[in-house]
Amino acid sequence: MRSLSKISHDDLKEKLRLGSVRFYFRKVCGELRIALGTLNLQHIPTLQHPKGGKAPNNCTVYYDLEKNLWRSISKTQEIWIDQID
Repeated sequence: MRSLSKISHDDLKEKLRLGSVRFYFRKVCGELRIALGTLNLQHIPTLQHPKGGKAPNNCTVYYDLEKNLWRSISKTQEIWIDQID
């Protein structure tokens, strides 16, 4: 059985660096967003690799593998991942 487990932004970033992660968060409009993301460059098309610079401190940036775009989540948003029981 699967259930959702709350995860911190820092823990999510660590998991994203290792590979692809399915996670959930509530958008500002209240809608639940299901995302499949990564920060692992092996999973990101070369033309989409970061060009340098620094991400804002008030959000968690990830590459959306379904939309093929860079996205971000405000650090005020709660995040959940699947927990396999």
